[in-house]
Parts: sequence; structure tokens; C-alpha cells
Amino acid sequence: MSKLINKTLFILLCSICLLSWNELSAQYSKTPYSKKSYPYIQYDSCYLEHPLENPNLNTFYNKLDKLYFAGTGQVKIMQIGGSHVQAGMWSFELRKQFESLSSDIEGYPGLVFPFSLAKTNHPFYYRSECEGDWEISKITDKVPIDSIGLSGITARTNDSLASIKIIFYPVADIAKRSFDKVSIFHNIEDTSYLLSIMPLDAVDTSFVNYETRATEFYLKNNLDTLEIKFVKQDTSDNPLFFYGAFLENSLPGIQYTGIGINGAATSSYLKVELFETHLKAIKPDLVVFSIGVNDAAGQSFSKRTYINNYKIIADKILEVNPDCAFIFTTNNDFYHYRGGVNQHYKDIYEAMISLSQFYNASVWNMFKVMGGYKSINYWRNDNLGKRDRIHFTKEGYIVIAGLLFDAIMQDYETYLEKNASTK
Repeated sequence: MSKLINKTLFILLCSICLLSWNELSAQYSKTPYSKKSYPYIQYDSCYLEHPLENPNLNTFYNKLDKLYFAGTGQVKIMQIGGSHVQAGMWSFELRKQFESLSSDIEGYPGLVFPFSLAKTNHPFYYRSECEGDWEISKITDKVPIDSIGLSGITARTNDSLASIKIIFYPVADIAKRSFDKVSIFHNIEDTSYLLSIMPLDAVDTSFVNYETRATEFYLKNNLDTLEIKFVKQDTSDNPLFFYGAFLENSLPGIQYTGIGINGAATSSYLKVELFETHLKAIKPDLVVFSIGVNDAAGQSFSKRTYINNYKIIADKILEVNPDCAFIFTTNNDFYHYRGGVNQHYKDIYEAMISLSQFYNASVWNMFKVMGGYKSINYWRNDNLGKRDRIHFTKEGYIVIAGLLFDAIMQDYETYLEKNASTK
């Protein structure tokens, strides 16, 4: 990195930005997400709660130090949820904010899947084109037919020739987030299919990673589009299972991966058989948990079950990386599909506090920050919330992402000041 940040200056900038970010936004090309123009948003409540110490979050901040101040290492963040995350706007905006703290930081796309095969929406910054006959299994199926990978969705084909192409829209700014390594998650034990990355001359070498159950392709140059060919080599009836592709590069930077399936609850992610296996390819330093709206909207919500489900998911992550930090985000205020107001906001918050105490983690009370009970109506009136009073508009997700980023940066600033005073 040629433009590293001075630590003292960075602390000063954080303090100024948290007080008056919108005045600096034009100068620093930042989205004015935190400008205090919405009277219903509880800006004074926008902070991370630490019921106990969070040593893993300090480990995460230490990695940020090395990246921002020394220009070394990669910081890996994963956000997991339902439709809020599948849409991609919340996680993509958070990615941008982390990247924007240094002009030299590079990122990469992370985990992608051709959602068009399931006739559902992609994250807003890419689309897919596919050939062949494919069948889909999702974690939201009552009983998935096929095994499910980390992406929460599996595509299966028996065609002799099939292909998947991921095309990034200009908004993805893929020139800044290109990739030189592709991990294709599939049923590696079956050799019926030959997998290829196109163009063929872009590939330097490839091999099967048995630990992550992926075929890894190392590229000669960074690519900005992913095209995969699947060619059957025999006459067997063995199908190909495609679980997603992980796109990365080797440069220092922020890697932000969003994993979300429309309608997913905590119980949905318990159906991911290959969760830990594929997670080894990502090995996140921080996980932002955003699962809960679909739990709380159910007719038989149980706080105990909700906590137990979350513990199963969290334990799987800690098996892969014991140093991974957790931030639990509460549900937003919403109206459930039967037309009633969410009545379980207190239970969700109490569950998050319980989980944060159990894991020495942190909580961001999004419900309180956005204005509390029935505040989604204000968001809808300002074109920040959608008519369904569950989801947000693109502008709304930008505001939500900015508020969470504010909370993390405020906490990071405290960490920097504390560590500076001890040296």
C-alpha cells in the first residue's frame, strides 16, 4: 500500500466523522449515511453492546490495524441472514465502507451463486446466465432433496454439457474487486464431470482441495467475469452438485461475504450439511449474524429454540476459527405476513444478549436504533422501507449499513484509543 493511514490521524478522523459525517462526505467520497436528518432514528443508541468482554473482537480490530496502518493481511467478514442479506445491498454497502478507509484497499467478490436457476433474485450487483437442465434444493425446503452447501442452495444436473456464468454489473466496480482464484464447491468425490474455467488460457493451475471439497483454479491474471463449463466424461447417471463458487485474490484488503436465502430462519441453516467444510475456504474473522425475522414471524416462536439454533450455528463457525468475533444484530421492526406487528422484539433482544454473554460477543440493537415499535412505518413514509413493512429500499439498506458501520467504527475508535494509551 502506498497511502497508509497514520494511526493518530485515523482516530481523529473517526471522532470527527462520528460527530458530523455528512459534512465530510463530499471531501472523502463517503455515502452520507449517518446524516442526522431522520428524527425517528435513535442515533444515541447506535453502538455495540458488550455485556461481557469481547476478546475476539479485539483480535478482529488488531487485523484491521495491520491492514489499515501497515498495509498487510486480509480481513474477512461474513454476514449471514435471510432476504435482507440475499438482496446484497446491506452487505455490499458495509463492504464499501470498510474499503473506503484506505484508498489502496482491494476486495474481492466472495461467495456467488447463480440464483436465476432458482428463479429468485440475485444480490443486486451481479446476474447469471446458465445452460443445461438444473434442479434446485434450498435450506428453506421442508426437507431438501440434496445436500446443501454454505450458500444455502444447491444446483444439480445430469446434463452432459452445462455452464454457469456470473456477470457483474457496473455498480460492483469489479475492476477494484477482481479475482485470481476460484474455488468451485461441488461433489469432488465423483469424477464424472470435467470442470473448466473459461477462457482456458486464463488458468495457470488447478487442483482438488479435499478439506474444503472444492476444485481450486489459480489464474494467470485477474478476471472480472466467471464462466464455468461442466462436461460429462462418461455415460453414468451420476449427477453434478454445484454449491457455489468462492472468488478471491491474494492482495491485502477487505473480504466481505454475504450469505442469505429468502425466507431463511435459524432452523434453515441447521440443514446446511457442508457448512463447516465450505466455511474453511472463508475462515471469517468476524461474523455479523442477521437471522431472526423469519423466526419471529412464525406462529410458534420459541426464544429457547431460537437461542439453541443460534448456538449450533455459532459453534460450527468456532470449530473453523476459534478466534472469530460475533456481532448479533437484532431484528428490524416489521409487520409479519399475517398483517400484525412483530410482538417478539423483546424476546429477540433478550436472546441476543444471552448469546453475547455465552460467546463473549457483541449486540447491535437495530430495532431500537431504527426507532423501535412500529417505526418501520416512518421508514416506509420516507421511502426507506418497502410497502411490505418488512424489507427496506436500497436507500434504506444504505442507511442501515451506515448505522452499523458507525457503531463498529465508534467501538474501533475506543479500541485504538485504549491501545494507544498503553504504549
